[in-house]
Amino acid sequence: MDNQVREEIVEWISKPENKEILETLKLIKEASKSKDWHNDLSARDKNSIKKGMDDHRQGKTLTNREFWEKHA
Repeated sequence: MDNQVREEIVEWISKPENKEILETLKLIKEASKSKDWHNDLSARDKNSIKKGMDDHRQGKTLTNREFWEKHA
């Protein structure tokens, strides 16, 4: 990254009125360190997600209204 751009960003986020930006950057930093939650799923859960995605691609879905009309 260009040093001038880096310096401008550091100066920008260092201003006291940019607390929200700092919180957002902190969340981005923490998210970049976290591992992929998908790797922790069981085979059963992964298969269930795959089936749901396949159903969606095949148009086997209901709108919220259709679901509640059918199950209410």
